Amino acid sequence: MSVLDSELFSMKEYTEQLTAYVKALQTRAGSKMLKEFSEMRDFSLDIIEKSDIFYVNEATEMLLPQYLNQVEAFGVISPTNKRPIFHNRWVMPIKDSEGNIQNLVGYSKEADERYVYGTARYYRRRDTMYGLENLSLAYELGYAIVTEGITDTIRVRDLGFPNTFAMCGTHGSEFIMRQLNRCRYGVIKIPDRDQAGKGALRKWRTHRGVVLNTFIKYKDIDAMCKDSEDNKEVVKYYIDLLIDWVKMNEHHGHDCEDEVVTM
Repeated sequence: MSVLDSELFSMKEYTEQLTAYVKALQTRAGSKMLKEFSEMRDFSLDIIEKSDIFYVNEATEMLLPQYLNQVEAFGVISPTNKRPIFHNRWVMPIKDSEGNIQNLVGYSKEADERYVYGTARYYRRRDTMYGLENLSLAYELGYAIVTEGITDTIRVRDLGFPNTFAMCGTHGSEFIMRQLNRCRYGVIKIPDRDQAGKGALRKWRTHRGVVLNTFIKYKDIDAMCKDSEDNKEVVKYYIDLLIDWVKMNEHHGHDCEDEVVTM
């Protein structure tokens, strides 16, 4: 029996073990396929490396000999067929505020299910955000930028805004909102331009916020920036304006309606 099966095994110990496992996977994978991911998604290699993204080709690559007794507890084995859930996918770690890994998400452009989430023991998709390793930076700067999806957040970080976080969809919770409300100045919200995005805004209730809407022809901020270098500069310009806005309109602990800025 794996030590991870013990009820006494703490969350901290679990995430440390999962982090060590992922680092071993990254070492095995090396940098192969990262350039392809960079070209496909138009992300810089630098942001891909900082995000600790790696590629899994064959599912058996997930079965590292030294972790065979632990992989099921790490949430990367299907409960139905008992096989690893990632193959032919780029894998994105979701980290906690201490930089330890909470869970893994596999991305594939071709698959019907583009994103496959692991089922790590302590990961609750509704009650966490992608990018929490930079939460202390958001508190230091006084504001956070929030998107719906992981690749949206990676995109905004690639533009030079590391204090950006993803809800991993439209989910929101009182716990997440309390975390965001600790930002002194407020939150810049960048939802998708679809019905789900409208629903997301209703859940992203913070004390003070400003909403950035993308051009109507684009589904989300990632697609907009991917379309052209000029669009990237436009987005950077507007985000800088919104940072100035939230700083000038610092909240004082009361709820208020979001301002909306449309590009």
